[in-house]
Amino acid sequence: MNFERIFDFFLIIGAVHGFLFVIGTFLSRKKVELQVFFLNMFVLFLSLNNFQTWLQQKQLILADFLDGHFIFPWYLLIVPAFYAFLVYYLQIEKKRWPFVRISLALFLLAIVARLIVIFLVKRELAPLALVRNYNLAEDIIALSYSIFLYVKSIRLVFKYQNLYPEILKMDNLNWIKWFLRLGGAVFFFWLFAVVVNTMAVEQNPFYSYYPLRFFSSLLIYWVGYQAFFHYVVMKDRIGLRAHLAKNARAGVLEYKRETEPGLRTAFDTVDEYVRSNERYLDSLIGLNGLADELNMGTSKLSKIINDHAGESFTDYINRKRVAKAQDILVDPEYDHYTIVSIGLECGFNSKSAFYASFNKIAGLSPQKFRNQRRLKVS
Repeated sequence: MNFERIFDFFLIIGAVHGFLFVIGTFLSRKKVELQVFFLNMFVLFLSLNNFQTWLQQKQLILADFLDGHFIFPWYLLIVPAFYAFLVYYLQIEKKRWPFVRISLALFLLAIVARLIVIFLVKRELAPLALVRNYNLAEDIIALSYSIFLYVKSIRLVFKYQNLYPEILKMDNLNWIKWFLRLGGAVFFFWLFAVVVNTMAVEQNPFYSYYPLRFFSSLLIYWVGYQAFFHYVVMKDRIGLRAHLAKNARAGVLEYKRETEPGLRTAFDTVDEYVRSNERYLDSLIGLNGLADELNMGTSKLSKIINDHAGESFTDYINRKRVAKAQDILVDPEYDHYTIVSIGLECGFNSKSAFYASFNKIAGLSPQKFRNQRRLKVS
């Protein structure tokens, strides 16, 4: 009994948390993009499903209304909403169908079918067992359809990366890959519930959906925050591209070290190539890759940079990235962009790498640097 109370408490807390997440993300956006809309629908349908389950557990589902047999099949829309989010997040809606209309049609069809079943039972045209049989059939259909979209999601992320090369430059999708891997457990628990309920003689055991509700709630609320964070960062990075394109020669460094004329000429050639082609903005650029682009030996390129710039190749590239980041951070036009998105768009491959390099080169954090600029302006 205590376990049931703990589970019921978890359900209602999770549902309220989901509702607050949806309200907060909608209110925080001046414009609700399709990506944010479907992400919120994803969390909302899960929250509504958990809230409805809590009402059933507490027998607050209006037992007098259609004899308490009517429920909304929100679980039919949870995975479809995620798949639609994924399609729009990857910006491949013109190449892959998001299944929105089919999912809504299936949801409405399930409601109509349930009403028909309840009508037949109330008119004593069918036995009460028809309601339970219908619930099992609807559950099997929902599970099958959700697995179908789950598999399609896996194929999009792991097999069809050629459809969204520009997105991969801004997001390696590791957070989605982990979600899809862990998502297999959700379907395992769902299948477990269907099997247990099918084998039950009279009514579904109270525990059949407990593992599914608990694990899916934790996983889906987590991915909700991950998805919103990554979408905001990616959207900021897209906006920053215009700034970087307009200021292609920003971040120019002046080196005063006295070296041989030939070495200085060689370094000027390297530096001009790196700046004019903005190679430092490429998070994957390395000493070997740049040497190949310049048709130069790796050791020779390393010596040119070390002797003239007085620092390693990594520090040389990171210094240019930090200079570009500073250029953006002091521009009032980009005050609303997140610091993480600025760092990633300037060539760093993680927030920690950006902050560490910025502190090393500028002597303070990016946030403090931005705040100092704001204080000087005010």
